[in-house]
Amino acid sequence: MHFRVLYLLALLLFISTGPVSAGENVWTEKKLGQIILKADRAAQHNKWSRAIRYGEQMLTASRTLDVENNYRYISLLKNLNRYYDKAGRITEAADRIKTGYMLSKRHLGLSHPTSLTSRNLYYKLLISLENYEDSIPLIQENIAVSQAEPPDPFRALFYTEQLALLYSLTHRYEEEEATLIRLLDLNKKILGDKASEDHKIILSLAQNYCRQKKLNDFKELITTHQLKFYCKW
Repeated sequence: MHFRVLYLLALLLFISTGPVSAGENVWTEKKLGQIILKADRAAQHNKWSRAIRYGEQMLTASRTLDVENNYRYISLLKNLNRYYDKAGRITEAADRIKTGYMLSKRHLGLSHPTSLTSRNLYYKLLISLENYEDSIPLIQENIAVSQAEPPDPFRALFYTEQLALLYSLTHRYEEEEATLIRLLDLNKKILGDKASEDHKIILSLAQNYCRQKKLNDFKELITTHQLKFYCKW
């Protein structure tokens, strides 16, 4: 009787787990390396559908061999997300793009190249979905990185301009005002007093004052810069 009970338990365990089929992948470092090379080769030739197919396999293998905070896993996830972007299928990878951003930020830091790519992919996704509010912290992170050592003033200028636009799109006009003033100051420091971009920034600031009904500031600005601009708000 005891033997029969043991036999039934063993049979139940076998049925629940099942045997390893001949076609089932047992991932090894060697197999993963081969798949990574195939994905890279496909990407180099702009064969994005093929790169995605191999990329899905390499991520599955890395998930088996690594843990999510492992650098290789985060890097391969970034590569796969980039393949989807290049293929024009960025929204299909939306959840993983967000995951890639979160993992790289948490485990690699803001300034790591993998973090930068992952953050920019997530930013591109959010912009494509017109989710401007959630895009703002990503641009703020890019500004922080561009101002760290060694500073990159031109990148800081570029990202600050994007931040001002995002504040406008989300109707956060007080923050847009402060950002435009900072942008004007940055523009003068980097490009000089006669920078052609000054005029565009000043027009945006005039429009901002108008929207906020800061009419005294509006009048002072257009008088100082001799603008022909009429406030309609």
